Amino acid sequence: MSVAIPLAQTSDQPSTTTADRLAAFVVGAPVDGRTLKAATPIVLDTLAVTMAGGAEPAVRALAGTLVPDAGDEAVPSFWGAERYRRDDAALLIGMASHVLDYDDVSVLAMCHPSVPVLSALLAAADRQAASGRALLEAFAVGTEVLIRLGQAMGFRHYALGFHATATLGTVGAAAACARLMGLDRRRTGHALAIAASMASGLRANFGSMVKSLHVGIAASNGLKAARLAAGGIEGAADAFDGEGYLNAFSGGAVTGWPEGLELGQPFAVVEPGFEQKRYPCCYMLHKIIEATLALRRDSGLALADVASMSVDMPSGATKPLIHPYPRSGLNALFSAPYAVVAGLTDGRIDLRSFTDEAVVRPGVQERLRDVAVVEDTAPPKQGAEVGAAPVTVTLHPVAGEPVSRSVTALPGSLQDPITPDQARAKWTDCLNRANPGADPGAVDRLFDDGAGLADMPRVDGWLDGLAAAIRRG
Repeated sequence: MSVAIPLAQTSDQPSTTTADRLAAFVVGAPVDGRTLKAATPIVLDTLAVTMAGGAEPAVRALAGTLVPDAGDEAVPSFWGAERYRRDDAALLIGMASHVLDYDDVSVLAMCHPSVPVLSALLAAADRQAASGRALLEAFAVGTEVLIRLGQAMGFRHYALGFHATATLGTVGAAAACARLMGLDRRRTGHALAIAASMASGLRANFGSMVKSLHVGIAASNGLKAARLAAGGIEGAADAFDGEGYLNAFSGGAVTGWPEGLELGQPFAVVEPGFEQKRYPCCYMLHKIIEATLALRRDSGLALADVASMSVDMPSGATKPLIHPYPRSGLNALFSAPYAVVAGLTDGRIDLRSFTDEAVVRPGVQERLRDVAVVEDTAPPKQGAEVGAAPVTVTLHPVAGEPVSRSVTALPGSLQDPITPDQARAKWTDCLNRANPGADPGAVDRLFDDGAGLADMPRVDGWLDGLAAAIRRG
């Protein structure tokens, strides 16, 4: 039995495909001073957590699998004397950028927008020729493509089990590299098509080394896609509409660019901005941490004073929290019970909270099951809706009435921003994590000089200074 398949009607086809729309934006979008100003502290924040991540065992294990390269195009490592092929450098930098889960977030797309894009750019740039402005422009363009693609597909993409940072990040990284490399519109379209087929990443790997490896893979593949296109490899004319990228990664819910969704009007890095992390863990834990620490501070209750604890969360907010009873620091990055118990135990949550030794403390482990996590049973909210919904932590004391605290504003967002002092302290803490012997004066000067990134005619001297500051011995 044969089935007739109707031909698509020309009148039904969009006048501008998603691929055309994205390529035109990547090549021609102007990036104004307001956007450069907003992007600068985000880039500094991302560089800080990347430098800190390079000291982690998982990243050093990855470095051990890579073959150094002495070629003219090899990229120097931030953490040692080794040089690597560009795609290997992007892989290493990308994993380092995300291994501590301390990098920024965009709830518009339920992703970490900066790390795959900046990691690819750091490997792609000819640091002796690239200006600070060119780096920032490419960063703004790449993160914009990444986030708006996420908005186009909505929360369903994340709910299906994809790690949006990786799947969106591959295309965003390709867009950023195409912009920095000066590809024309046709080759940029091919770079995006290639990246669309290289995108991957599953939430099932959260709490393992592979989650941060996803970012390295996205950065490496995005850079590779742009370089392949520059070398003449061509993709489909439209790899995004119809049965393409949008359809595949939304489970069939989206087949074309949504009407009314604009690119760069303004850039997402400006409005609503990216959420910069105060705590080195999954962003869905941050309201929990804020509420827990406030309760401990205001009520005087420590863990020993509490019989049980509960956390009320909006629908969809527990999706990444897949390790309620963690046995390692990586697991604990995605554990609501641990966030409450560790916060009450120590009165702080910081990089020290997510070592294996901190997580397996008997006094912590035996109390994890005393925390009840309750998710709203309403239909799952979209990314931005999850971000706007309150999270409530309630402590039930051994003696006395329960006390509760609700947090609505996203920590690190424009509604509750990181202060300049907090940004500097995070920079210092991260660089000291990379190198406990780092010169304090050099660390401060690098931060201050980085504020003028947009005016640097070349970025190589500043980046070389950063590498020198964090190298041990």
